[in-house]
Amino acid sequence: MILAIETSTPVCSVALGKGRRSVIEKRMEGRSVHSERTFEFIKELLDRHSLKVADLDAVLFSNGPGSYTGLRIGASAIKGLLFQQDVPLYTLPTLLSFAIPFLADNPPAIHAVIDARRQHLYHQKVKKSLDNEIEISKANVVEIEKLERQIKKGDVIVGTGWERLEIENRGEMTWHGTEAISAKNLVLGWNHPELKKHFSQADVESFEPEYLTLSQVNDTDV
Repeated sequence: MILAIETSTPVCSVALGKGRRSVIEKRMEGRSVHSERTFEFIKELLDRHSLKVADLDAVLFSNGPGSYTGLRIGASAIKGLLFQQDVPLYTLPTLLSFAIPFLADNPPAIHAVIDARRQHLYHQKVKKSLDNEIEISKANVVEIEKLERQIKKGDVIVGTGWERLEIENRGEMTWHGTEAISAKNLVLGWNHPELKKHFSQADVESFEPEYLTLSQVNDTDV
């Protein structure tokens, strides 16, 4: 069984599953929910299936960018959960996880975003090439005005903060908010032959989430 944890936004989501169709989730959205619910959701899902931590095949974590507090709480929960356990930890970039459910629809591009405050969004673009390969840009902090120029007809925009984008003909794009943010996306990615290679195994004791800052402002490449 795979346990997945998503705490990078106001969504606190924990999922447990193995195949694509057998994933269950505990989820809540709001302020301060991570500190109150992350451990509770993990315990509830394990208890529901009479599982111990040692029974897990792996733990997956949405590793940022995102909320510093949420990511810190998620990382702390994992370190406590896996302390002296022989269970591997794998991390996936948060923005990439947002895009996973929409790849099957083959849009021209998927823009995964998280509000970075000021006049910026965290951004990563994912799309399929003409030969059906998945192309993934580097995650960056991008000025809203510059990102607006990248979004084209038929694109998918998913995440938080996208309502700050001033786009003409918004109906020509597809927009998804926090309802699309879920730890289940990590399990889907883990079971996808191309996406699985983007997971990185992490040392439980020493790993830290990826905290992008405004000092890393760059344009995306893809």
